[in-house]
Parts: sequence; C-alpha cells; structure tokens
Amino acid sequence: AMGYSCPLELSPSSVIVRFGDPVSVNCSTSLDEFEGMGWEATEGGTALTGKLQFVTWTLASLKTWSIQPICYINTIDQIQCVQDLKVTVYKMPDSVSIFQPNLTGPMEAGRTYRLQCDIRNVAPVRNLSLTWYRGTEIIKTEMRYNDSATPQNESFSLLITAKKEYDGLQIQCKVQMNLGVSGPELSPIKSEPFDMVVHYPPSFTSPQQEILDLAVDGKPILNCSSDGNPQPYYRLLSPASDLKSPETRGVFRPLSPLLPGTYNCTATNHLGSATKVFIVHRSSKFSLLLFLMDLIDNPNPTPSPTLTHQLPSFFSR
Repeated sequence: AMGYSCPLELSPSSVIVRFGDPVSVNCSTSLDEFEGMGWEATEGGTALTGKLQFVTWTLASLKTWSIQPICYINTIDQIQCVQDLKVTVYKMPDSVSIFQPNLTGPMEAGRTYRLQCDIRNVAPVRNLSLTWYRGTEIIKTEMRYNDSATPQNESFSLLITAKKEYDGLQIQCKVQMNLGVSGPELSPIKSEPFDMVVHYPPSFTSPQQEILDLAVDGKPILNCSSDGNPQPYYRLLSPASDLKSPETRGVFRPLSPLLPGTYNCTATNHLGSATKVFIVHRSSKFSLLLFLMDLIDNPNPTPSPTLTHQLPSFFSR
C-alpha cells in the first residue's frame, strides 16, 4: 500500500564479516500483534515465530561469499513485508608481491620498464586500493572495479622510466582494504621491496674545463672523478703520453712535474663516456720574474743568436 512503512528494524542494519567469522543480526518489530516473523537465508534461516517481537539471524562461522538474508513479517492484515540485510564478506590477500617481468638485469637510465604487483586470493576486489611507493614518495594509487564477491587474483602494473637518481631506491606496493566507516580498520599489507639498480653513463662532478698554473703548483692533482654506474674506468691523454689510470676514482697525482699543454681525461663505462679538459700552463708573470732573477744573477750574459727567438716563446708559454 502507498505510504506503508515496513515495521521491521535490523540491528546492525548491515554487516561486514571476515570469511569464517561469526555473525549475528537482530530483526525486531514495533507491532504488538502479527501472525509471524522470521529470517530467510541460505544459511541460518529461522522458522516462523509469532511469539517474540524479535528474531535473530546467527552463524557461528560464515563460510559463504555471497549471502543475502531477508527478515520478513506477516501482519494480521495479510500483508507481508521484508527487510534485506546487506552482508559484505571480506578476506585479506594471502600475498602481495612485486617483480619485474622479463627481468634482464639492471635498468638503464632513460629506458622505460614495467613492474608488476600481484595480489593473491583477496575479496572483495572492489573494496581494494593499491598504492605504489618509490622510497617514501607515493607514485600512484589505483583501484579495480570488479563486482565479484569471491576471492580473486589481481595484477597491477607500473611503468617507470629509470633515472640515475633512482639507483638504490626501493619500490613497494601496498594493499589497503577499505570497508567504510562502519567496517573494521585493517592494517595494509605491503610487498617486499623491489631494489632498483640503474646503470647510467659517466658525468663529471665538475665538468667545466680547468686551467692549472705550474707557477702555483708544479705537480697539480688532476681530479676528473665522475659519477657513473657501473664504476667508470679512466684514461688520461697528456702531452707526454697516454696514461691509463691506476685510480678507479679518476684522480691523477703526478709523480714528476707536469709538462705544459692540454690534458684530456676520459671516463668510460658500457653506456658512454665523458671527457674533461685540463689546460696546464706556467703563468708569464712568473716566467718574467725568473727571467729578471736570471739577469740579476748574470748581468753580462753572453749574447746568443737564438736569444731573440727564445724570448717570445718564453713569455707566451
């Protein structure tokens, strides 16, 4: 009938139950007289009772994934009305794991890779959210719209473009079951971390060209240390020779005074190489001072036909 309100109340009005746990819901009526009331359910249904103003649907262990118990009442006016109970049955995943399909070794900077997070045996999927972390930073959170009430296996993918800054960072996926304000607060389940190993070509800590003055230091250290993974190896092309560095860190400490000229230091690994230039010279002011000191020591030098040719090169060296 229009405007008729069913005189039944469920307490609680809906339930969220972990698979296998007990459940109990009261159905009560405000009517003093009625023919009968009861629960209709695939498990835990009750016989029609006309004595009490409430009837309880109860199970010691709920072991069905989809159940819709109905409380009903038959009034003395021959009207039957019903109240459906919403039951959500949940199960946390057996495992959450992260891996890289087609893993071929370390990642290379600039290339894009796919990581996969597998969630085993979870229900209901529609209440699930998955969050990807890089270190402590959230990359993204996603959900899956799946109406199935029974446990499912789900896979989520993440595309990641490798950067050298990511080398050594950990990726994790975290699964949260969101059962609403009336549901239990469940601890999230995290995967084991996936350790990122990123290979990248060498780059110099200070790449700009360096000018070194032999007047200040006759044996200057040539520091061409670079950042690369795997660890770069170094070669130094000098005016005197092509040196292979015994130094894996790219710091050359000359044992004897350096010759003026250009020194090219190259750092190389299998992904590329980088070169840093050192210009080694002796400042002309210092050279002029040496020349003047020489004149003081030898005020009457024997004229040499080559002296005029020596001076310009001496000053400009």
